[in-house]
Amino acid sequence: MSLHAHGLVAAALVSLMGCDSPQGTAQLARDLHTAHAHVVSVIDPLPERVQRQPFVYEATLLRSPFHGLYEDEGSRWQASLVDYPLHEARSRSLLEGTELAQFELVGTLSNHQQANALLRAKGVVHRVQPGDYLGRNNGQIADITPQHVDVFEVISDGRGGWLERTLTISLKQQS
Repeated sequence: MSLHAHGLVAAALVSLMGCDSPQGTAQLARDLHTAHAHVVSVIDPLPERVQRQPFVYEATLLRSPFHGLYEDEGSRWQASLVDYPLHEARSRSLLEGTELAQFELVGTLSNHQQANALLRAKGVVHRVQPGDYLGRNNGQIADITPQHVDVFEVISDGRGGWLERTLTISLKQQS
């Protein structure tokens, strides 16, 4: 055996000799008796386990809470039956970099030939006419009336088809 192992065995024997003292054992017995005498509280039994009925989720046909609410019935995307050739070669206008929700109609101008709308976006008023593009989803102005502007949007559905919707930008009422 190595010197290190002899040292460990000797240390263990010396520490165990202190536990065999008659005075230490008697003191330990008295302390245990005192501790057992002071225990008077009784632990309450565990409550009975209540059997619960399993929950059946029946709302699978409802709208997902993780999808946003539609703004109005006219703004839902619908599958298109027409194959739209998007004019990718045309240059994009400044208004096509702004979401349609940021536009507000502040007025209209018209003569006998054509109607124009004044749309405000990001604090700037723009003059637009039917056929102009605006919004990020290939939106094109379809109609301008004194009360609203109709915008027709078309996007790819990612599966070779198209989704379309018509949005209305109403005249902002002064309050």
